[in-house]
Amino acid sequence: MKLQGKVALITGAARGIGRAHAHRLARLGADLVINDINLESFKEFDDDDQKENVVDEVRKMGIDAVGIECHAGKKDQADDLVKKAVARFGKVDILINNAGGLAGDMNQSFAASVSEEDLQSTLDRNLMSAIFCSQAVSESMKKNNWGRIVNTASQAGLQAQKNGIYASYGVAKAGIIHYTRYLAQELGRYNITVNCMAPAYISTPRLDKNVYSKMKDPARQYGIPLGRLATPDDVAKVVEFFVTDLGDYITGQCLSVCGGALKF
Repeated sequence: MKLQGKVALITGAARGIGRAHAHRLARLGADLVINDINLESFKEFDDDDQKENVVDEVRKMGIDAVGIECHAGKKDQADDLVKKAVARFGKVDILINNAGGLAGDMNQSFAASVSEEDLQSTLDRNLMSAIFCSQAVSESMKKNNWGRIVNTASQAGLQAQKNGIYASYGVAKAGIIHYTRYLAQELGRYNITVNCMAPAYISTPRLDKNVYSKMKDPARQYGIPLGRLATPDDVAKVVEFFVTDLGDYITGQCLSVCGGALKF
């Protein structure tokens, strides 16, 4: 229960990796603010192992939790999200910027041709949500002289994808990595650490069904030395490292969670 007495806000936490973050932080004792545009979205994606929303799941673990639906990539909504969290719990100690995703058709995501609408939406979901939420929680963290911010980048933010696909997504994620470095420089004096993760190939029910099931050996095809795809909990374990005493002296860093697939 290393995080007992701490309050964690997780964006994009209705399912998948965000849900894994919520479960892990709950097991560590943190009270939780669960954010997503739709907290019932797991029903749309047929995630076989999820039968109820994350707020109800963690409450059954004995954790005080609240769910707040909003678009974290819109500044007014991000500000309101944090205000509601502080009003409910009195503070926010930990922020996990997990919200993200590609907007539009991946086959239309090329750097030279992506539409303005898809580009802006992708930036909002990924980069702007991380910026606006980080700005909103920083004052609360400064007052308490303690805070942990963990941003979510991607392997697409570390290397260009084959044929230039996912350019809009990769640019947004690359922006998160450098924003992390700048924010860490600014907030370090307040005992606030800022780090990010760059997950690669994650096995979720939706991706298993739509992508990996069509491949004979995904881990081999992607060149993963550890020989398997990551699970959402593999990513959540990195969050535990960053937000507990294990990562007290780590800030401004981007850790690739890829099983060795990225070789630089």
